[in-house]
Amino acid sequence: MSVRESLIKHLTSILRASSSTILVLLCDQNGLSIAKIGRKSDIDIDPNQITSLASAAFSASAENWDDLHIADQVISFSYFDKVCLITIRINETLLTIVHDYHKEWPLDADNLASSMYYLKSKLSEFFGKSDTNTKETEFEEFSNRVRSAIYLFGMGTEVPFVSYTPEDVDKSNSLPFISTVLDSVQNPIFIRYSLVVPSGLTLDAREISGQNLPLSVEAFSANANVAFQKMKEESKGSSIGELLCYIAISGQNPERFYGLITCPSGKLNFSETEGTSNIEDVSFIGLFTLEYGGIPVLGESRNIIYSILEILGQEVITENFINAVNVLTSSKYD
Repeated sequence: MSVRESLIKHLTSILRASSSTILVLLCDQNGLSIAKIGRKSDIDIDPNQITSLASAAFSASAENWDDLHIADQVISFSYFDKVCLITIRINETLLTIVHDYHKEWPLDADNLASSMYYLKSKLSEFFGKSDTNTKETEFEEFSNRVRSAIYLFGMGTEVPFVSYTPEDVDKSNSLPFISTVLDSVQNPIFIRYSLVVPSGLTLDAREISGQNLPLSVEAFSANANVAFQKMKEESKGSSIGELLCYIAISGQNPERFYGLITCPSGKLNFSETEGTSNIEDVSFIGLFTLEYGGIPVLGESRNIIYSILEILGQEVITENFINAVNVLTSSKYD
């Protein structure tokens, strides 16, 4: 069996593991397709756009991880209206799974980790790297990190759906009330979190004292927001819908994984005079450890953003994010 045939075999194994997985593809880090396998679906998927999104999804958080001295990114989850893209770097390639999370969630971590082991082995052969005992250990460590990241992201105590919105909100001067929301977070999930506009300007931010991270919260937020805007641009007009949320998990030690989350948080009207307005999209940015699991991260993000939306007013994409989180947190690993 040729290397390419072997790659297709393992991609097929991932596809068959869930009837809700629509497409599995492998591309290089620039988005050039190497191999893919898919099934018929009511959702129209453009493989070329998926490879572009895969490249963006894995490079989006690279600058932040480098600046925070955290290596290496293990996996990313990019949620859209209709599907989630799960992207994993294997040597010089990117594996992306297009999965309908509305029908089934979370993924089978054991099956996927097993496939990662064999894919990494075959890709090492493909790129001419020798197969030694050291390599076998690397394959095991890699697949175990993937397994742990998927399990941890699908675990944790569910956070009740609550509002932090203060009473008597003055929508003509919303920033102080948004600040109250950020001060009202009940669960110590985040190391830092902030609200930014597309230019990278931080509107408000919070950080746990004593962390001493080698990157300011403003720089972290600006980097994350630029990446989020890039991914939104890459997915513009896509049949899979609007980008609702991007999450990346990084770290060498499964007991100390870090994650970042970016998602929409409504539209803020800075000024309005004589029929003109200055309306900006607001994004929520968060940095967290995965020791509590991914479920409370999603739940607390939803609560913060829901509260902000009550202040800023309705916005379809942000409302869809809240609905998606409710779907994701309704089913998790036991």
